[in-house]
Amino acid sequence: MFTMGGVGPAQADGGPHVSHQATVAGNLVVSDAAGRCATCHRAHTAKASFLLIQAEPALCYTCHDSTGIASTDVQDGQTPGGLALRGGGFDKAKIDSGNASRDWTANLVNGVADGTFTGSNPVVPALGTAVAGQSTTSRHQIGTPGTEWGNGYLNSGVGQGVTLECTSCHDPHGNGNFRILKATPSNSQWKLVPPVADNPATRSVDESLTPAVNVVIPDSTTQGYTTTNYWSPGANGSLTNVGAPGGTAFTNGTSSVGTGAAAPDGYIQNIAAWCTTCHTRYLASSKSYKNANQGYPTVDGATGGTVDTTYTYRHRSDANYKQNAANCITCHVSHGSNAAINGAGMGSADQVRDPGGLITPPAASSSRLLRVNNRGTCEMCHSV
Repeated sequence: MFTMGGVGPAQADGGPHVSHQATVAGNLVVSDAAGRCATCHRAHTAKASFLLIQAEPALCYTCHDSTGIASTDVQDGQTPGGLALRGGGFDKAKIDSGNASRDWTANLVNGVADGTFTGSNPVVPALGTAVAGQSTTSRHQIGTPGTEWGNGYLNSGVGQGVTLECTSCHDPHGNGNFRILKATPSNSQWKLVPPVADNPATRSVDESLTPAVNVVIPDSTTQGYTTTNYWSPGANGSLTNVGAPGGTAFTNGTSSVGTGAAAPDGYIQNIAAWCTTCHTRYLASSKSYKNANQGYPTVDGATGGTVDTTYTYRHRSDANYKQNAANCITCHVSHGSNAAINGAGMGSADQVRDPGGLITPPAASSSRLLRVNNRGTCEMCHSV
């Protein structure tokens, strides 16, 4: 069933807005829902670029809001029926961030507790369908200029200024990828190191930005937009590639799963690389927490050289090969979080400092898209 000229709920990622049957030869365009074009576009009386009838994000919210036209209300972080969306929401979200929990078991040495613990069963519950979403305390900023944190070549400051739109990350016409994500998000137009001059002794910094590498996240067999546990890392409800041959080995470049083991699904496998097409200096490998230049290349392209003065020691973020591994979505949601940041130590000491020592933070109460109140995200993995 289609409404508003043909735009309706997505049956599979990659095609919620497609107006033609690309695999059917000889299709008649007049019977191919071509009228859907007018849902978003006007040929001569458009009000925004790309012939849109209005600018983003308002255009996207005409369907993806509380009206229920689309199956995902990304403005309020829920489905029309009140189920919590896995990515949170831009204005409201339904993450029960204050009730995160985990079972801790004391570790024993010769029958005596050694002061360490092993955690299991991590849960960050979602608010129920009858409970209204809470106002977000952080979100990906869309429609207005903001800082793309970590964007830019080494030692280029905290990040580039950019204006994001919904279509910066998503292809509105469909592309066959997971969540119709673009392989290269708009505004992720740079590489980690600046171009190198011919003479290594007189290297120059060219501030022109160059395109990032495409990171394709393939579509999933299971479409799971909602969640009851925000700590579940499988964004589509599964951590394995259902269609993978039994003897397929998987590696993400730094870690691997042996032959015969099930590979992670395409989302888990590629999400850190995809997020860091914009936030490139956030991508960190094992031992980056104690080595200032771990994972950073030199200007020659080798590893272990240049140290960025802003993003120096970093939490690992490239472990895409097992459940609860450290990657971007382990700690963060994609659209917006309602987590509360009001505990001790969450004030001025929690600011971001640029190379000049000046405090240039987001709002002091910003939850940084985290899932748990007051950096409780750390204790979801670590016993401290």
